[in-house]
Amino acid sequence: MRRVVRVAGFAGLGFLMAGAVQSSDFKEVHRTLTLDPDGRLEIHTYKGSITVKTSAAAEVQISARIEPDGDDRWDREKVEETQIRISGGGHSVEVKSDYDEVRHHRFLGLFGGDGGSLPFVHYTVVMPGTARLEIEDYKSETKISDLKGDLKLHTYKGSVSARGLEGAAQIKTYKGDIHVDFTRFVRASRFETYKGTFDVALPRDSRFDLDADMGHRGDLESDFAIAVRTRRSGRQAMRGAVNGGGPELRFSAYRGSLHLRSL
Repeated sequence: MRRVVRVAGFAGLGFLMAGAVQSSDFKEVHRTLTLDPDGRLEIHTYKGSITVKTSAAAEVQISARIEPDGDDRWDREKVEETQIRISGGGHSVEVKSDYDEVRHHRFLGLFGGDGGSLPFVHYTVVMPGTARLEIEDYKSETKISDLKGDLKLHTYKGSVSARGLEGAAQIKTYKGDIHVDFTRFVRASRFETYKGTFDVALPRDSRFDLDADMGHRGDLESDFAIAVRTRRSGRQAMRGAVNGGGPELRFSAYRGSLHLRSL
């Protein structure tokens, strides 16, 4: 039987938590907070998924589903110990997957030394399209749609699909797989990777200055004609103005790849 648990918030700590729908195998948290159209949403998580959509409303709707990574009772208990911390409202909202209780109970030699894997957290978020989005992630699958505000994202081994971007983008990854489509390119953006892949698409008539340094053994492909291409001591670089130049598009990699596509 599923049950609904309401947990009171602690205003002094800025901690908010919604009612959690629970079963023996998963836990769900839902919360809606005000968020200004020019505000900022921060998400800090470890593994699972993040799906972000946008709307015109001055609010952010957050749903999180916590699922075990395994099928024994230890894994189910870790779901109960995992918390979703939601704080703020108005100009800034922060969301965090909190595994502190799991780590304390499981990874310090207690309960027979049982460790294992942390639970998955799957986020579904609806936020103002003009607000800023910042994500700090380890290895989640992230999907972002129609964001007009700026995007700042750091993932370790996660995958990212960001479609319909209009603001500045700063994305950094280690061995991640990143796909980014800009509806229009009007603000400077930067991408950085170690052994990861970037597929970045811009409208064919975009005006920008490209500064791409692929390091040693990097791979670079471009659908756009670039004025200058250099190779020094095994390092591949491409620099120059596209369609007369404009905001800077900077890319740096170590053994990574970049495919710059035109739409």
